Amino acid sequence: MANVTVATELRVKQFLSEYYREFVRGNRFSRYTGTSSNNVINVKDGKKQIEIPLVNRLSGTGVSGSATLRGNGENIPNHGYTLTPTYFRNAVEMDREEMEKPNIDLMGAARPLLMDWSMEKIRDDMIEAMGAVHNGTSYFNYGDATTGQRNSWAVNNADRILYGATVANYTGVHATDLAKLDATADELTKETLSLAKRMAKNARPRIRPVKVQEEEETFIAFCDSFAFRDLKASLASTHGSARERSKNNPLYRDGDEVWDGVIIREVPEIGEFIDNSYGSDWSSLATAGGSSGRVSPVFFCGAQALGYGMGQRPRIIVDRDYDYGFQPGVAVELKHDIDKLFFDDNSSGTSSQHVQHGMVTIWVNAAKDI
Repeated sequence: MANVTVATELRVKQFLSEYYREFVRGNRFSRYTGTSSNNVINVKDGKKQIEIPLVNRLSGTGVSGSATLRGNGENIPNHGYTLTPTYFRNAVEMDREEMEKPNIDLMGAARPLLMDWSMEKIRDDMIEAMGAVHNGTSYFNYGDATTGQRNSWAVNNADRILYGATVANYTGVHATDLAKLDATADELTKETLSLAKRMAKNARPRIRPVKVQEEEETFIAFCDSFAFRDLKASLASTHGSARERSKNNPLYRDGDEVWDGVIIREVPEIGEFIDNSYGSDWSSLATAGGSSGRVSPVFFCGAQALGYGMGQRPRIIVDRDYDYGFQPGVAVELKHDIDKLFFDDNSSGTSSQHVQHGMVTIWVNAAKDI
């Protein structure tokens, strides 16, 4: 067991009896997470296996006039996805000898740090899920999938994947299509988002937008800092011409962008998966584009893009009894399974294809400038 060793500089009595913890960004997905099927991330509680019901829109013509409706009704297009939550834990352990050296409350410091760890864990698992692929047989994190498995995913989701600024970049060979992404023509722009929106509306089955205030429908796009930078540049003239002349203009403030009924949210940690080896290995994207350019995914989401099987919310556990109370510890424990939702699509009459339910995945060139 590795116990905490207090740094020498903290033993100096003159130091203030305060501790400082690293700033940890709050979960950028929380606003779009909830128990309703109208949420981007659909939460269901359960200790063991959890079934997420996936329901698509009705598309039949119905009847008119005096025609008989009985016997001419429509089957509800429905699917299901199974989540199996598992436990995740972390702890800070120390002994009384070290605890008495600094004039700070190490046990008290451990609690918020562990809660931050659990928040980061949930956030990173959501990003990992957004990038996941399914080859028709099994589910894989993007970095763990083989070339063939990524290609199978691309073929099965042809109407839900956009490479750069044009659908003409698509062939179904994933690496080949990434290599087509140009450093200027295929950055994230407002036109690319509008194209992705048309794809989402015309995909079969369709990707349902998130309904806001009963009638307003919107899609949510999550991207890293460098793709977000390019989008802001694309929108600069629009904001300068069409928005109010004040400090509230997006040219002068941080925050989400909005274009064509799409809310675009910056999630810097998406880029960390590419550049700093978060989660499974996405590092191949750093040189996957044209002329070895950096490629980043943009997750263009409608309702029920992810499933969040919550087996147990994060809880803090204090163990004061180990080694006769001499070596206390503080732990956090949570239980979940977070997956991109896929459904079996047998519409072609062939074997199931496993299509991603609520997302168009956009791949853009997003150069790293720092």
